[in-house]
Amino acid sequence: MSCFSTEHAQQLLHNKYVAILGDSIQRSVYKDLVKFLQDGNFLTEHQLKCKGEKTFLKDTLIEGGVLEEMHNRVTYREVRQYRTNHHLVRFYFLTRAYSDYMESILSDFKADQKPDVLIINSCIWDVNRYNDIQLKEYKSNLQTLFRRLHEVLTPESLIIWNMTMPAGFRDTEMPEYVRYNIRWDVIDGNFYGATFANLYDLDVVDMHYHFRLELPHRCKDAVHWNQIAHRKSTQILLTHIAKAWGVEVPRGASVSGAPSRVVTWRSGNAEPFEKDRVLGRDSCRWEKEPLRGYCPGYTSFDERSRDIRGAPPRGPYPFHGMNMMMNIAPHPPFPPMNFGYFPDHKQFEDQQRLPMRRPIKQRDGRIHPYRIPTSFPSRIY
Repeated sequence: MSCFSTEHAQQLLHNKYVAILGDSIQRSVYKDLVKFLQDGNFLTEHQLKCKGEKTFLKDTLIEGGVLEEMHNRVTYREVRQYRTNHHLVRFYFLTRAYSDYMESILSDFKADQKPDVLIINSCIWDVNRYNDIQLKEYKSNLQTLFRRLHEVLTPESLIIWNMTMPAGFRDTEMPEYVRYNIRWDVIDGNFYGATFANLYDLDVVDMHYHFRLELPHRCKDAVHWNQIAHRKSTQILLTHIAKAWGVEVPRGASVSGAPSRVVTWRSGNAEPFEKDRVLGRDSCRWEKEPLRGYCPGYTSFDERSRDIRGAPPRGPYPFHGMNMMMNIAPHPPFPPMNFGYFPDHKQFEDQQRLPMRRPIKQRDGRIHPYRIPTSFPSRIY
């Protein structure tokens, strides 16, 4: 995993607009990013649990939260914004992948400044709050959402579908029919979300894979995560953004598949990008070298593979060609041979007894191999 520091994060997101859309887990992603842009400390438990507060680390509550009614229904709204001279991070609370409220958010993007980075996720509310057992509405909403994102945002915007982290169930809030199926519904929702996002050429970060072994960092409600897990999530997202923009990941990180165009970090440089910024996702792709010659376990049916030496041809004898080293036929089968006449066995008579070499000692009822001591008389009179 990468080792971004606060200075690296400030340089990477310098003069950039980052929008985060999702549920309470994505709100924690927003809070940890705001905290990481200011200092390298972790969030406190109180900061993770609070929702809808007027201010959080110098940010502003724009809509919803304590400004309106606080509740846990699907109509809950919360819009937050953290803004400095060189950074802009905004959060929108979502309860469904696509709805009229999501269309209003897209209208804001279309009328106002478009985000440079869009981190979005919506799964847990979709699979257990709308009685969508077969996830048909969820799949339809995902396709509509990704299509609208392509229509509203420009190719310069980096859209990241942030997959849902492993979740359990809550006995107090979830209905009975999804209480014990939320784990599998999240897996199905992640599969559909990643598949449709790939079809619409969007970036996907598999947080479910990264945190499949980090369950000790999950909270008691089995849905939310602690500050250590969210700091790891921030590092993963920053690494993905850096690779997508062609920026070198800080030293000490082990990242495979880095793009060819790399920009080094320079001290005192607040804009670590090239003048001709790499656009699109083509800069992060690389082509594999074609196979040359014969590869064990690889079979090709094109014209170039005709010169590859295959198995030897079959011969007149069965199993011919099985000996790959010598490539010779085995010995022909032996002719039938007559071994003569075998006399019949003498039948055993039931009344005939075979003599024993030693007489069998009659047992006296004891089966223990050692002598059993006599029982002591009872002391109770």
